[in-house]
Amino acid sequence: MKYEVKLPQLIWSDDWCAKMQVSTNLISIPILAMNSDQDNQRLPVKLSASDVQIQPATAAQAVMGHLPGTDSIKSDEKIQIAREEGYDPMAIDLALAPPGATIADKIRLLILIIVAAVLVIFFFPLNRFFKPAPRDLGSMSIGGPILEASLKASDFRHKPWLKALVKIDRLYFQEGKLSEAIQLAELELEQVPLKDRENWQKLFYRYWELLIDADRVHVLKISTRAYLNAYPEDPFTNYYFARAFLKAADRNHSFTPETKNAYRQEAEIIARQLDRTCSTLFAQKKHPDVSKVKLQGIRDLYQKLRLEQAKLFVLIWKLGSYEEDDHPDVVYRDKALDICESEELADMKEAKALMSVIYTHILDRWNWFEGQQIIQGQLQKRKNFQKQLDALNTELREAEE
Repeated sequence: MKYEVKLPQLIWSDDWCAKMQVSTNLISIPILAMNSDQDNQRLPVKLSASDVQIQPATAAQAVMGHLPGTDSIKSDEKIQIAREEGYDPMAIDLALAPPGATIADKIRLLILIIVAAVLVIFFFPLNRFFKPAPRDLGSMSIGGPILEASLKASDFRHKPWLKALVKIDRLYFQEGKLSEAIQLAELELEQVPLKDRENWQKLFYRYWELLIDADRVHVLKISTRAYLNAYPEDPFTNYYFARAFLKAADRNHSFTPETKNAYRQEAEIIARQLDRTCSTLFAQKKHPDVSKVKLQGIRDLYQKLRLEQAKLFVLIWKLGSYEEDDHPDVVYRDKALDICESEELADMKEAKALMSVIYTHILDRWNWFEGQQIIQGQLQKRKNFQKQLDALNTELREAEE
C-alpha cells in the first residue's frame, strides 16, 4: 500500500533572503504496512532513491539553510528593508552614517579646555592651597644644661634652687627622661613659698621649657598664669603664657560663637600684657650701664615677645573670619603687619613668614572683580599686592637654600 504525504519545502527568494515561501511539492514515500499484532511497535521506514521524487534544485535552494552576510546586502536594500519594517527615517540615517567629530568640533573643544584651564588657574591659584607656615624663633631658654662639675659648694649655698636644677638637667639632657624631669621639677616647685618664687625663677623657666617640649599646653598655661599673678611683667612668663594660649587656640578647629568671643577677649588681654612687657624691656635697653651681653639678651626677648604679639593679632583677625575693608578687625591685621615690618623684626625670617601668611589670607578674600583695598592705611591694587607676596615667598625660599 502507498500513501502520499505532503512535506513542506523552504525555498529562498532572490529578492529578500529574509522572506520564505512555502511550496508544497508532492513526494511519494512508500510506507510498509504495519502489523497491529506486534505490540504496536513502530517499524522502520524504508526509502529508496526511486521512491522519492525531487525537483531540480534552483540557485537559491543550493544555499538553503545559510543566511547571507550583511556585506552582501547593499545600502539601498538595507534602507528598503528598514522602511518596510517601519523604522524611523532618522534612525536609518544614524545607523548608516553614525555622527563623528569634525575638525571644527575638535577645535572648539580644544578652545573650551584652554579657557577652562585659564579660569581655574586665575580663580584658584596654587598659593591658595599651599599656604606658607609661620616660622618659630624657638622657645626661650635659660641656656644649656648646668653641669655639677662646673659649680662650687658656695654656689649651692647661695642658690638653693641650683641643686634641684642640676638634677633636672641631668635627667633630661643626659638621660633623656623628660617625664621624670618634669615630675622632679613639680615636686621641687611645690615646696617653694610664694615669697621666694622670684628667687626660684630659673627653675620655673626650666620647668616651662620641659612642658613645651612635652607639649603639655594646659599645664603650662595654668602654671604661667599663677606666676603672672605675682609678677605680671616677667618676660619669660609672659612669653610662655602666650605660647600656651596660641597652641591651645590652634588646636581648636571648631569655634562656637561663645568660644570665639572668649578666645578673642583673652587674646586682647594677653596682647596688651605683652605690650607692657615689651615697653619694660625697651626701657632697660636705654640704661647707660647695661652690658653688651645683657643688651643682646634683652633684644632677643623683645623680638620673641613682639612676634608672639603679632600672632595674637592675627588670631583675633582669624576669629573675626579674616574680615577686610572697613571692618574693625582689620585694625588687628594691620597691627600684626606693622610689628613684622618694624625695625627690630624687619630682617627676621620668622617675621617675613608671618607676613606671607597674612598676605595670603588677604588675597584669599580679595575677589578678582574688586578694585583696591586699604591695607595699613594705603590703597593697594590686587596685582601689586600679589607681586609683593611673590617677592616675599621668593626671598624666603632663597633663605632656606
